[in-house]
Amino acid sequence: MEESRNEIEKEMEERMAKEVEKRVEEGVATGTAILIAVAVTFVISLIVFKFVWAWVVPDLFPGAVAQGLISGNLTWFATLKLAVLVAVLSGFGPALDEAFKVRP
Repeated sequence: MEESRNEIEKEMEERMAKEVEKRVEEGVATGTAILIAVAVTFVISLIVFKFVWAWVVPDLFPGAVAQGLISGNLTWFATLKLAVLVAVLSGFGPALDEAFKVRP
């Protein structure tokens, strides 16, 4: 009787350990995917903001650029700040999707 009880407890511990390991692996994979997506978004945003800003903004807002309300060209530091903002915001979507995913 005691041996069967120990075997059952051991089997349950093994099942729980496998389940925990599976969830940890899923979490690490998801976290890695989100970080990669944020990094790629950062690089793309940096390039797009820096090189497209000077081409698009003066055409869209010529009066504001002429009055000095909007800069016609972005500095690298301002571009960096905008790219960080966009990259961080892009990480929220996948993170929230994963957080609210229905688990069986």
